[in-house]
Amino acid sequence: MVLAMAGFTVEDVIIKKLSATLPISQVLFSVGLVGLIVFFVLALLSNTSLISRQIGRFSFIFRMLCELISSVLFVVTIVFVSLSVSSAILQFTPIIVSIGGSLFLKQNVLPYQWVLIFIGFLGVLLVIQPGTEGFTSITLFAVIGAFFLAFRDLATRSISKSIPAITIAFWGFFALTIGGLFCVPLFGSFQSLSLNNFYLIAMSAFFGPFAYLSLVHATRGGDVAIISSYRYSRLPFALFLGGLLFDEKPNSLMLIGSLLIVISGVLTLILSTRKKLGKSF
Repeated sequence: MVLAMAGFTVEDVIIKKLSATLPISQVLFSVGLVGLIVFFVLALLSNTSLISRQIGRFSFIFRMLCELISSVLFVVTIVFVSLSVSSAILQFTPIIVSIGGSLFLKQNVLPYQWVLIFIGFLGVLLVIQPGTEGFTSITLFAVIGAFFLAFRDLATRSISKSIPAITIAFWGFFALTIGGLFCVPLFGSFQSLSLNNFYLIAMSAFFGPFAYLSLVHATRGGDVAIISSYRYSRLPFALFLGGLLFDEKPNSLMLIGSLLIVISGVLTLILSTRKKLGKSF
């Protein structure tokens, strides 16, 4: 899981680097296309089918739509705000999943869980800092993206486990590629690629699939309740690389907000595990 989070963070860095010379639409299309090719090749090598009846179902199509929208919104935030802010808000997704579980899956949310959800939401407010001089409305794109990412995770639960991870990943990158095409009217037409662009896109062909497959192996090979807490390792990776490569300097309020999000998320996972084991809070 830690390797997966490191890989996703490096991919975010590549996207931000590419956006310095290319329109966001082309960045999304390029990263999506190379990922699509990688998983197509992996499917051929592993004799994995990329087509099944499940793909035509509403839950699978809805998952792809959520993947498309969340990817576009997060990339916009990474490019126009910062890697650190977008990664911090991304950590709020598991908490939104808890809310979604209570609303759509009829799962009971106990009082202490609502308290943790409120603490996480407070952390998000400290990260985006509405009403302050440093606030930018583009940051709200990441918040909306976190909701769509949560919807994607909720939709994933209704998808049959018989669908191979490679198949899900292939169609996820397909959604990203289509998202790039849809964004052309918003961010401009494609441009010619420089040699440096080719290097960065080639790197994304490794780090994106590597991160995704690492995530799958982590969630399928270990205790989900324990493994999931390591998702939050993405935030320190983002803070470090954002400061090192883009001179991002999070203020004290953002750091406190990030800490609140992580604490609320980790406690939600721990206490949910205790509830499943029949232990009292």
